Amino acid sequence: MRNPFRIGTAIYLRPLEPEDVPGLTDWTSQPAVRTALDLFYRPLDQSAAELFLERTKNDAHDIVLGIVARETGTLCGFIGLNRIDQENSQVQLGFFLGAQKADGERCLSEAVGLMKRYVFEDMNMNRLWLYVDATATRTINMLERQGFGREAILRQDRCRNGRYADTVVMGQVRRDVRA
Repeated sequence: MRNPFRIGTAIYLRPLEPEDVPGLTDWTSQPAVRTALDLFYRPLDQSAAELFLERTKNDAHDIVLGIVARETGTLCGFIGLNRIDQENSQVQLGFFLGAQKADGERCLSEAVGLMKRYVFEDMNMNRLWLYVDATATRTINMLERQGFGREAILRQDRCRNGRYADTVVMGQVRRDVRA
């Protein structure tokens, strides 16, 4: 394990490193991935990925970590906190599983659980929230098992392949975690 930030049973989270750039550029070269990450018009090339990596190291309002399989040491995806809002004690969660594994949902669920503990216990935040494509039923189900609730539907929020799609706002607050 290199530079672990949080350690789970199947995965660990660590800061992104320069050797992660090729994986990021490969993943974001796929149209479906660009759409999921809202990178519609700008796939990450080598220099853009390096700039992204540098920005994440210095941004006071974002934390981006790699999801690494403990068994192989392979980068599987990334998870991050965006829009860290100390004043209102809330933060946005985002994640992406790039290297599809047979147990990908389990790895992602574990990564979300590790970040939840970090947000509520270490950062002492009150609310964790995220946007999810309404058609991503497996992701929504996994988040509901993690204690997230559906807070809103943003109707026809995004245009994907010429069709409008809904977005689900999901969230969890500290008192729900205690319960």
